[in-house]
Amino acid sequence: MPPNVVPFRNDGGKTRYLDAGASHARFYADWRHLDAFKTLSPLQRVILQDILMEFSRVTGNEVRLTGHGVAKRYHVGHRTAAKAIAGLEERGWIERIGLSPGPTGQAGGVYQILCIAPNGSRIGGLYQTWSAPKPNKRNSLSGAQN
Repeated sequence: MPPNVVPFRNDGGKTRYLDAGASHARFYADWRHLDAFKTLSPLQRVILQDILMEFSRVTGNEVRLTGHGVAKRYHVGHRTAAKAIAGLEERGWIERIGLSPGPTGQAGGVYQILCIAPNGSRIGGLYQTWSAPKPNKRNSLSGAQN
């Protein structure tokens, strides 16, 4: 095994391999200063990282995400899962491009990963310029007085 390949176990105890030298693995450090990354919830960060780790040039930069699938994989409620997917889309990390039927026939969203090109190279996008909403001073002051 090459020295830059790191084995780790996922939830099911199955061993997965991450190529630490792969281009998408190096992007994380560049994103840490972006509002679109800093404001992600821990669940959203895990989903984004898993999407990128599962990226391959064969499947390109498309991924199927459903609230049910995220809820089941990360052991969260359906509403939390749906909010996590919507937050990634709002910040410009992913974009819904269609629907695809799942194994049970229920349609799920097909999303394009906007932070990585189909060939694995870096790509610019909304995530680089997205800004967190400024807190409303009036509401924050009234909340402090209560």
